[in-house]
Amino acid sequence: MTHLNSRPGSRLGSRLDKTERKVFQLLIAVLAVICFVPGGASTFGGINGSAALAGGEMIFNGESMLRGFVDNQYRFGFGVFFTQGLVLLFFLRNIEQYATLFRFSALALFIGGLGRATNILEYGVVDPQVVGPTVIELVVIPVLVIWHMRILNLRKA
Repeated sequence: MTHLNSRPGSRLGSRLDKTERKVFQLLIAVLAVICFVPGGASTFGGINGSAALAGGEMIFNGESMLRGFVDNQYRFGFGVFFTQGLVLLFFLRNIEQYATLFRFSALALFIGGLGRATNILEYGVVDPQVVGPTVIELVVIPVLVIWHMRILNLRKA
């Protein structure tokens, strides 16, 4: 995306670059919050806590033999998701210095999206609530990585 009436180093170009950077950082902060809310509810509330957050019923009752194992794996996975939010907030401190950290975090989220996509291919869309996160992970995350690369290149120019 080229700024009209602006050249690298020009005053208008510099202001547009700073605005673009701030918008990018705002979207990363929103992404971090997205990681925190379901990540925290599911890590510390388990699979039934996640169901409650979504307004659903308990998935497993206390008598289910699978409850302990599935809940354990679920909490771990969402603990990693919650941690992605922490990584993204840390990245915001210096988006140039922590570029590699951001790319690895984005890669982890993208791979999680691939997992969701394989679930959708195998079982179909089991709930409309799985579509939004899948789109974020498979479309928005790569766009943010490309955008970040653009911001870094603008800083070098």
